[in-house]
Amino acid sequence: MSRVSIVIPCYNAGDLLREAVDSALAQTHADTEVVVVDDGSTDPRTAEVLAALAGPRVTVIRQANAGPAAARNRAIEAATGEFILPLDADDRFDPTYAAKALAEMQRDPSLGIVYCDAMKFGAETGIWRLPAFSLREMAVDNVIFCSSLFRKADWATVGGYRESLRHGMEDYEFWLRILSLGRGVAKIPEPLFFYRIQERSRTTQFMEHRPNVVATYAEIFRANLDFFARHAEVLFEHRFQQYRELDHFRYRYGKLDQWIEKRGGWIKRFAQFVRRRL
Repeated sequence: MSRVSIVIPCYNAGDLLREAVDSALAQTHADTEVVVVDDGSTDPRTAEVLAALAGPRVTVIRQANAGPAAARNRAIEAATGEFILPLDADDRFDPTYAAKALAEMQRDPSLGIVYCDAMKFGAETGIWRLPAFSLREMAVDNVIFCSSLFRKADWATVGGYRESLRHGMEDYEFWLRILSLGRGVAKIPEPLFFYRIQERSRTTQFMEHRPNVVATYAEIFRANLDFFARHAEVLFEHRFQQYRELDHFRYRYGKLDQWIEKRGGWIKRFAQFVRRRL
């Protein structure tokens, strides 16, 4: 039986970490191990939870803070499984996820990534609607969440997660390099992954800081020039579609903007407030 290693990077996750680990330990696939890497947490509650978790079924590794990519790499280095399934410290798995993803991977040796439908929980609930996977979509942006099954051998071949991407999107860059190996992708049409939405998270903070977003995507682009060159037409199609939508918006709402400018006062201030929020 093939072993699946569930790897969990953790930074000040506190009690949420317990939920994540419990969902990993509840997997129906018999040969599953759990590896948690504490990425320099400073929260006392996280330290307590980690101390309670360490044991025969959970390996706990501690390191100085180096970011999620480095923490995942450290966990995968220590993992003994042929297959890797990442899980963030505030998310959860359905008990059958590892078994079903592994079955897909073993059914088709050409696959390099297996993921599933996902549900949001926490501050927001419901189906997490992502565009269907295609190489065209991946050329525009990421459509595969980090909690997807892959082979440890492929991780080693591409050199692991890019640790310089400390602000976010390290999973996107990693998937691009897996895809560049010629690997296929399969999606299980069941919600087996549960993605926690928080009012403030690493993702929301990343998206609010435009210079970091630009620098991150630029680094991903430069590191995967061959992939993006093969899909250059898609990028320009996307760009000019956005131009068309912007022109339509300007035509439709241009007169409204003129009216707001003429009225001034609180109406103009309210419009400026709304624009900042969009």
